[in-house]
Amino acid sequence: MISGIDLSLDSTGAPEADLALAPGEAHVWYAWTERCCTPARLAWYQSLLSGDERLRLDRFAFEHLKHEYLLTRALCRTTLSRYADVLPAAWSFRANTYGRPQIVDCEASLSLRFNLSNARTLVACIVARDIEVGVDVEEVDRGGEVLNLADHYFSDFELRALRALPSSQQNRRFFELWTLKESYIKARGMGLSIPLDQFSIALDAVPAADMQRPISVSFSARIADTANDWQFRLFAPSDRHLMAVSLRRGDVPDLRVRVMETIPGADVV
Repeated sequence: MISGIDLSLDSTGAPEADLALAPGEAHVWYAWTERCCTPARLAWYQSLLSGDERLRLDRFAFEHLKHEYLLTRALCRTTLSRYADVLPAAWSFRANTYGRPQIVDCEASLSLRFNLSNARTLVACIVARDIEVGVDVEEVDRGGEVLNLADHYFSDFELRALRALPSSQQNRRFFELWTLKESYIKARGMGLSIPLDQFSIALDAVPAADMQRPISVSFSARIADTANDWQFRLFAPSDRHLMAVSLRRGDVPDLRVRVMETIPGADVV
């Protein structure tokens, strides 16, 4: 269950509400690997791939990684085809200098911007028009000492805020900050060339279950960006997962963010 969002889904994996992607909206589609990756659907997902994507698929050594990759590519292609008159298999992509995939010029989709994220059990795709967007999904029940990671990747401001919390809340807050930071660098399309410790995400100190609290960003002198240009949202698709989105909306009002579950190829059985 996701709290505080506009969510709709019918049995075919498409929302019943109007799907028009207005300039003031961003749509996030997410899919659960276990629900989607039946043998018939996996075969269909593979039929959508380009030659380069097939080569990359063959390099994965484990079946669960192949399934995750196939679902991510199928979700991307089917999502984009909701908003342009292009068949899912007909999309072409190229990577920018930092490896971020983007649409090869297509007259039907010139204004579309998208971003993808995948975890072992969940994948997501965000789409908007004419603005840069980023999405990140994480499984929050992973083991390991999160504060060690925070020491390496968080700003001093974030570390102080994290350590000020009771120990019982620190794991959750770590992943909230991590997903938001990841979604920001993905929206910028520059990946880890942007030092994670040179910008700070501020979360209002309210209970972690409240996904509606204000979220803001600040930058060190090393980051050429404007804090007021950015909008952030944080969602919880389940008790085990977090999803963050970043939108460079500029000086316009906050965008409406719609989050919808889907099953790519729901009619393939």
